Amino acid sequence: SSQFGSSGAGSRAQCFLTEFWTAVSRFLQQRLVDRMPAVAPAPLVVAPLISSSTTYAGNGKSVATSATGHLKEDALRGSRRESSRTRSGGWTVQAAVAGGAAAAAALRRRSRQARGSVACPSTAPTLTSTAPTMLPTSLSHGQTSADMAAVFDSLRNRSGAVGRTISGLPQQLPMILLSTYTVVPILSVVAAAVCPNTTRVARGLAASLGCLLGTGLGTYLERTKKEAARCSVLQLFADHVSKDTTTGELKHLVDQARKRFGVDGASPRGEAFEDAALCEIYVQFLNMLLDGPEHDADDLPALQRVRAALDLDGIVVGAAHKRVAQLLVSRGYSGLEGEAMRVAVDKFLFLSERAFADEQPEEARKYEMGRLLSLLNISDKDARQRVSAVSQALYQQSLNHVADAADSQTGGALAGASAAFGLASDKAARMNTEKYRHIASDLISGGRLSEEGKNRLQKAQQVLRLDDQAAASAFAAVAAPILRQEVAKVADALRSETEASAEQVKQMASTLADRRADLALPADKGLNIIVDGFRITLRSLYDKACKDARINGEARALATMDEMLAFAAVAGKVLAELHVDSAEAPQLTLPADSAAARRLYGVYLNRSFGTDESLAPPDDVAHLLELSEADEETARVEICQPRLRELYADSITKAEGGGPPLSLAKLGLIAEKTKFRLPASAMEEAALEVYKSRLEGFSGRVLKLHEKQDLDAARNFLELTEADVRKLHLKAFANIYETSVEEALGRSGVMSPETREALLQLRERLGLTEEDAEKIFYSVIDGRLKDMMEDVQEAWEEATYTKDALQKVWKQRGKDVGDDPSADGTGGEMALSGGPQLEGVRGSKLMTELCKVADFYIKNKVLREGKNVLHEDAYPVTVGKWIEDKTKEEIYGIFAWNAVTCQDSGSRDKWQAAKPHVGGILGMSQEQMQKTMVRMVSRWANMFIKQKIAESGKLGEEEISTLTNWVPTFFGIDKDVTKDMVQAANKGVLQSKVLKLLNQPRVTPEDVTKLRAEVDAWDLVLQKDLELTKPQLRSLFRVEVTAILEDTTKTNEEKQDAIAQSRESFSLDDREATVELQDLLKARTRGCLVNAVGDSLQGNETMAVGEMRRLELLADFARGVEGLKLNLDWDVAPSMRQQLVKVYASSAAGDGKAPDIELLEEILCLAAA
Repeated sequence: SSQFGSSGAGSRAQCFLTEFWTAVSRFLQQRLVDRMPAVAPAPLVVAPLISSSTTYAGNGKSVATSATGHLKEDALRGSRRESSRTRSGGWTVQAAVAGGAAAAAALRRRSRQARGSVACPSTAPTLTSTAPTMLPTSLSHGQTSADMAAVFDSLRNRSGAVGRTISGLPQQLPMILLSTYTVVPILSVVAAAVCPNTTRVARGLAASLGCLLGTGLGTYLERTKKEAARCSVLQLFADHVSKDTTTGELKHLVDQARKRFGVDGASPRGEAFEDAALCEIYVQFLNMLLDGPEHDADDLPALQRVRAALDLDGIVVGAAHKRVAQLLVSRGYSGLEGEAMRVAVDKFLFLSERAFADEQPEEARKYEMGRLLSLLNISDKDARQRVSAVSQALYQQSLNHVADAADSQTGGALAGASAAFGLASDKAARMNTEKYRHIASDLISGGRLSEEGKNRLQKAQQVLRLDDQAAASAFAAVAAPILRQEVAKVADALRSETEASAEQVKQMASTLADRRADLALPADKGLNIIVDGFRITLRSLYDKACKDARINGEARALATMDEMLAFAAVAGKVLAELHVDSAEAPQLTLPADSAAARRLYGVYLNRSFGTDESLAPPDDVAHLLELSEADEETARVEICQPRLRELYADSITKAEGGGPPLSLAKLGLIAEKTKFRLPASAMEEAALEVYKSRLEGFSGRVLKLHEKQDLDAARNFLELTEADVRKLHLKAFANIYETSVEEALGRSGVMSPETREALLQLRERLGLTEEDAEKIFYSVIDGRLKDMMEDVQEAWEEATYTKDALQKVWKQRGKDVGDDPSADGTGGEMALSGGPQLEGVRGSKLMTELCKVADFYIKNKVLREGKNVLHEDAYPVTVGKWIEDKTKEEIYGIFAWNAVTCQDSGSRDKWQAAKPHVGGILGMSQEQMQKTMVRMVSRWANMFIKQKIAESGKLGEEEISTLTNWVPTFFGIDKDVTKDMVQAANKGVLQSKVLKLLNQPRVTPEDVTKLRAEVDAWDLVLQKDLELTKPQLRSLFRVEVTAILEDTTKTNEEKQDAIAQSRESFSLDDREATVELQDLLKARTRGCLVNAVGDSLQGNETMAVGEMRRLELLADFARGVEGLKLNLDWDVAPSMRQQLVKVYASSAAGDGKAPDIELLEEILCLAAA
């Protein structure tokens, strides 16, 4: 200050030095910060999205995930961190992106406040929503506590010395003293105080330098405190991991340590501390667990204990597991492989799946596991299998403690363990049941279950949480082999003592009952096991019997079956002694294959028809082998039916050889048939077989009378009816009867009455039914008819084809038409001439052949006659599909036409009688025949109409009468058919008239009236039937309305009615008619005025007055019609119009009516003038 000379200059120098040292301080501070070791990562920065946003909802109901997952990891971690910490209310990644690190920090602070408001639990948190994470002391705590403490202590020792020193400072020392806010003032004061120069400038510079040093030292202290906080947390875990400190207490200690060093969860620095230091502790601990034994039940609760004590959220845990997965991959590259690598990966997958089990929403859990599987290159299916294997192995370790520690706590521990290990309930139940079997097997290994063993089993059932039924079934499965061994011994004794006495039976039953009691089996289950044991012996005997029947013969098989029946009988007595309840004793039966059982039953049944009555009945075998009624019946039929056939055949042979008659033999068979117990169908089948064998000797020839009598006697003996043997007789004698029918028809094709009577006697001799004989007869007729129809078709071709066409057809068949005069070449005209009168008959050969067919049909009585016989049923044999339907219709049409139009009365009567039969034989219905006839008549009528119209231009009254009266009567068709044809012809004529009328220069109303009268005469409608267009209808309407309007004899009302009728007749609507009427009135009134002007100029006042009178008439009508206006531009000078009105007013009215001058002046627009 003294050097600058003045106080003002000194002040400016002081300000300059202050600004200079401030700048230097900032530079040095930045350099110092950059060179200090980093402890915490940089603040969280949320990266922008690459593809699409991902939205997680805290309630798990709405999650929109990206299709490709192209989201920066930091953004996803920031978003999911908030999702895991705030379980209520949704949020979006866009919010984090918009706010950056500050927004993310604010979200974490809010979540920390929400978490801080929840009281710390006194017990361990849960791995799932239902099961506790920590197992009881007997199951969870092992020898790894010292190892865990060593891990934590090793991590602490690797920290900096300063951090360890600060962490060891007394708890009473506030850590706020080791901060920038404390160091900067102290160093500034100290620097100023120790400054050797006492000037104010020197001390200011010293204080500034102290401030600079304090700032750097404060930053260093902040980082050191974080390191000290990490050391403090590690020290807490090292001190308390091996003690009985609960997870809640340990978490409280960790929270106090973090709060002491200013890195608690509620502060932004706490977030960074959690992401770095605490995450690293979790990673190291997880790595230590992966290096441990393969299946250690302590790993999962220990890891969950660390997570809960550190209060790590899902995001930090996810990042830690990702880091561990990366380390696992790197360890694989560095030499860890084989079994050690598999063990580490399996354990890691299991711990990760359990760590993420409670993550919400579900997509978050899938994302975390998917990220790990992607790093480890493991499929989701493989991962699930490996996790399930670890879960089952760990749960099995828990089960192994049950035998030694079956106390009240173990049941809950197992339930918690199955849920904690993520084991499915069904798998846990199966493992519990299997464990129960092992315990029971050990307890009864000596052959009996002691009282202590019973108590242990009861405790094991309670611990394993098995219901009574499951426990009883599991115990029975273990005890059954021991009891079966005793049953096997008893069964061997029973096989050797088939005639055991009652005392022996009681002794054996007592032996089995004692063994069951020793095993503490319930009576019902023990009895079922004994029955199953006896069934084993029965099964061995049954298998031996089947083998004997197949290889060693029926005798050996029968001996084995006798032994099986004897064993079953004595074993049944033992079971009866064992069964003390009032209910029915269990039956000793053997489920067997139906085919093999039927065979054994048949073998035994066949022997039962012998004379040895000491044998067991066959029903015992059926009962023992559990044969159904259907199987028993099948086996009985296989054995007894051949015996019955043999008895039938022997009886018939003996009777024919002079032995006992069949009536007595029938009585003797009653007892045998009762013994066979065959169903009625089987006995009938056997009888038919016997009858068939008797009938085969006569097949192919005519029976003699005594042979017929013998067959009838055998049929009655076999209790068969004629209907039963109908098919057999038809098969044996159908060819004989068919040949006889062919011979009866002969060359003439007609059977005589004597021949028909002989066929009837032959039918009775051969035993054919009337129905079968009729079918054979019809089949022969069908063959003859087919041959005859070939001649008919040739005749039709000659009558219809041209000669050239006929030559082509016959050439294909190998026949030459030559100059055949019958080939008339009429072709498509189908034998019709050009006029209505037919002088001759075309197709006479066709008529002759068809008459032959009809005579053949009728004379052989093929036609069925009677009042109740329908047309379709009257002709049982028809042409069918031999000839096409179109061809059949044409053939019938020619025949029907010739039958009506033939001039020869004899031929006409013959053909008329054959006409319905020809149609029926052709397979045509009455409706089809009528349609064919109508078509033929229509062709003729159309030609007739065309000819008459061509001659005179119209149909006269005589022609119309011919068509509508004579033609229907002559041809036998409906009158409406010809009426429609005449109507259609007149329709064409009327259409031509309308066109000519519309093309005339001038159409008069008389022309329209005449046209309407002709249309009405034929019941036609102008628009519909004559197919007139709308313009044509309007033109006719105008012509007719013009005459109506100018009719002076009608009133306006009558005119309106007439116009309305005309509108309806021409099918015009109201609007169209109104428009046409208005245009017509305008045109007519204008024309009247123009004509009146012309007549007046020519001096012809009379005609001018007439035109004015018509003008008045039209105007008067228009005035009375609503909606009609005649506002016209008359194109005539007003003076001329006025003059015409005056002339008309001065003229005398011809009809006695005074002129309406006011109306004319109004219409002609003269009123204003």
